Amino acid sequence: MSLSLPHDSRTTSTRRLLTNLQALRRMVRLELSAMVALSALTGYLFAGGVWSWQILLVLGGTLLLAWGSSALNQWQEADLDQRMLRTCMRPLPAAQFSETFVLLAALVQIIIGLTLLAQIPDYLPLLIGALAVIWYNAIYTPLKRRTAFAALPGAVCGALPPLIGWTAAGGALLTQPAIILAGTLFVWQIPHTWLLLCRYRDDLRRSGLPDLFHTIPTQRLLQINNCWIAALFLCYLLFPLFGFIAHLFATAILLAGLLMLLAGLINTRSGSTEEIALRRFHLVNLSMALLFTVLIVDRILN
Repeated sequence: MSLSLPHDSRTTSTRRLLTNLQALRRMVRLELSAMVALSALTGYLFAGGVWSWQILLVLGGTLLLAWGSSALNQWQEADLDQRMLRTCMRPLPAAQFSETFVLLAALVQIIIGLTLLAQIPDYLPLLIGALAVIWYNAIYTPLKRRTAFAALPGAVCGALPPLIGWTAAGGALLTQPAIILAGTLFVWQIPHTWLLLCRYRDDLRRSGLPDLFHTIPTQRLLQINNCWIAALFLCYLLFPLFGFIAHLFATAILLAGLLMLLAGLINTRSGSTEEIALRRFHLVNLSMALLFTVLIVDRILN
């Protein structure tokens, strides 16, 4: 019996470690934060930034801001998260971390993220990063409790990370490529958010937040959402149309990928509303990942 105790102790410690790592992953929303950091990298390379240590500042700073904003959001919305099945396993409602720990972790990550961006010679990445945190946590998050249409002003949050990378590479802020890149991210945020709401309609009712479906019936909302998706795909086409993609190979990848995704979206017309919304949600996210990949590949080929 005594010989098995060390093994049991190690097993318990390993399980505890894995549980804590899973809790941290949920707290920082690792997948979404990685997408945010990738958008900043895309903006940096799209502006003609060179491969240097500055890329690490852009990636690290943006990723930490995304982590910190996510943790701060969960601290702000702990009461809402515990009511919804989608979020009830986050660290605070699941009682895995204390509110103090989550708040301190959020502040530390935000401070370190801003510090990293402050090392970039241009001050604009720092200001845009700070604006992204303020907009997400001080404007969008409280606004969700007041209006069912918070996703519209909240979409500004998604447009800011690529501008961090763009300005870090020396790109001028109010230029056509920057506006089109940021605008595409803005448009993407709407179907991304509304499809998630359609997938978790019951959760929205349980949360007590203003219910979008009380104003717009679900099927009508999906139809409106299709217009946003169409606008998003038109935004993608602006990149080869305005010559922002230099290589024919990269353009071919983008167009072929968009055709495949469009075919997938057209075929998502059967099944329950939740199933349709979930499939379209994944396809819309894949379309943005495709754009990032094409723009990065195009830059690598230069």
